[in-house]
Amino acid sequence: MRLEDYIVAKPDEIETPALLAFEDKLEFNIQKTVELAGGAQNLTPHVKTHKSAYILQRQMAAGIKAFKCATLKEAEMIAEQGASEILLSYPLAQYKKAQRFVGLQKKYPRIKWFALASSPQHLEIMAKAASESGSNVSVMVDLDVGMHRTGIDPGEPAYQLCVQISKTPGLKFGGLHAYDGHNEQTDLTEREAAANKALSYVRELESRLRNLGFEEFSIVMGGSPCFPYYAREKGIKGSPGTTVYWDGGYSQEMPDMPFRCCALVLTQVIDENPALGLITLDLGSKAICSDKPLPVRATFPSYPNLKIVRQNEEHLVLEKGDYSLSIGDYLLAIPRHVCTAVVRYPGAWLIDKHGNVTKWIEHTARDR
Repeated sequence: MRLEDYIVAKPDEIETPALLAFEDKLEFNIQKTVELAGGAQNLTPHVKTHKSAYILQRQMAAGIKAFKCATLKEAEMIAEQGASEILLSYPLAQYKKAQRFVGLQKKYPRIKWFALASSPQHLEIMAKAASESGSNVSVMVDLDVGMHRTGIDPGEPAYQLCVQISKTPGLKFGGLHAYDGHNEQTDLTEREAAANKALSYVRELESRLRNLGFEEFSIVMGGSPCFPYYAREKGIKGSPGTTVYWDGGYSQEMPDMPFRCCALVLTQVIDENPALGLITLDLGSKAICSDKPLPVRATFPSYPNLKIVRQNEEHLVLEKGDYSLSIGDYLLAIPRHVCTAVVRYPGAWLIDKHGNVTKWIEHTARDR
C-alpha cells in the first residue's frame, strides 16, 4: 500500500482502525523542532500530543531535557524517563491533585519541578500540600496573553501574584508561563506581530520583577505556531507540542512550517452504496478527532476530493466521487487535530521507511 510517500507494506496484518506513526517523518519533525528553536536547550515541548514514553525517549535523544505536560500521569511518565525539568502547565484546583504533585516531586527529587498558578486560590491549595509534606514547590505564574482560557492579566494582577508567591511559606517563585494558542495566523507577518505582542507583556513583567530583586527564574512561552519566535529570545524556552506529529489543521493553516504529518490512521472501506456513490469507513468518532467541523475532521492522501457527509461512533460516510474505491480497500487518514486522535488509541504502530511495522508504541500517559 503506497499513498504518496506513506508506505504500509502489509495492511492486512494490522486491524483497522489503527494509529500509525511513520518513523522517518517523526525523526524529521523532532530534528526540525530543535533546529527552529536554535538548539534543544531552548525547548520545553508539551507531551500532550504523543503521551508516549518511547516518543519522549526520541526527543531526549535529540538533546531535549525539559518538558511540559497537562496531566499528572504525563508528569509521572516524564519523570520515569529521567528528564531534568517538568512543568505541569495545568492549574491544580483540587487538593488531592496537589498532594499527588507534591508526592511526585518527593519521589523524584533530582528533577526540577514547576506547578502553575493564576490565582490566590491556586496558591492556597499548593501551599497547604507543600507544608503538610514538608516540601517547597516552585510555582510559575500563568499569564493570559490573549487566549482568555486560563491565566491572569499580565499587568499588575500578575505582578502582585508573583510577589505573593515569594511571600508564601512552602512556595517559591519559579517564573512565568504564557500560552498563545489563539495565535494561528497563516500570514507570517501577522503571526510574528502577534508573537511580539505576547512577548512584550512578558518582557514588561519580567523587567518589573528583576527591578524588585527577583533574579533566577524560568520563562516558558508559546505553542507550535509561535515557539520559534520565543525560543530564540534570551532566557525564554519555546513550548511546541504538535510539531512532533503535526496534523492536517496546521498543515493547511501554516504551510510555511517545515513539519510532516506522521501520525495517520489506517482505515478500511467496510461497505458501499453504489447507487448513491457512498462508501463507509471504520473511522467513526471513536477512531479520529471529532472536535473539528465534520467536513475537515480527516483528509486522505491521494484522495483529496473525498467528501465526508456523516460520522457516527463507528462509521464515517463519504461521497467517493470519481474514485474507484470499494469494500476492502485501505486508506490512510490524516487527522485534522492529531492530539484528540491519538488519545483514542492505546498505542500506535511504528512504521519504517519501507512500510514495515517495527514497534508498538504504547500511549503511556493516555489515562490521567
